[in-house]
Amino acid sequence: MRNLKLGGKIFIILLGLQAIIELLLGGSLLLNFPETLETGFGITYSSELDFLGIALGLYLLLLTSLMVLSIIWTLKGNYSGATLGIVIGVFLTLIGVIAFLQLGRTDGLIIDSSRGLLTVIFAYMTSKQPKMKS
Repeated sequence: MRNLKLGGKIFIILLGLQAIIELLLGGSLLLNFPETLETGFGITYSSELDFLGIALGLYLLLLTSLMVLSIIWTLKGNYSGATLGIVIGVFLTLIGVIAFLQLGRTDGLIIDSSRGLLTVIFAYMTSKQPKMKS
């Protein structure tokens, strides 16, 4: 990490924090879906939603894995880490924008899109560092 400039360090820290949050939330959805749904999201639980809990939990664990992979590649000086970070950031941004357009909800726009845009910005800055290799 000492070879990274400030933007790269912020990128690693940002992805690390997001990965921890995604891991905790994904695990919570898989292990205790009804309580997570009701306390975390204010949605009344129904057994018909159980499949959604499994799908969302696994999606968040996959996202966590991609974030960790991006961190590892970036720390090794591999350009692919920053590229994967940009892909993750664009994906997060789209989640917020689409949720806003479809549902009119600004919480996803504020939370997901802003962290997605920050991830894209710092991943791009990281990709421009001279020590990155293809």
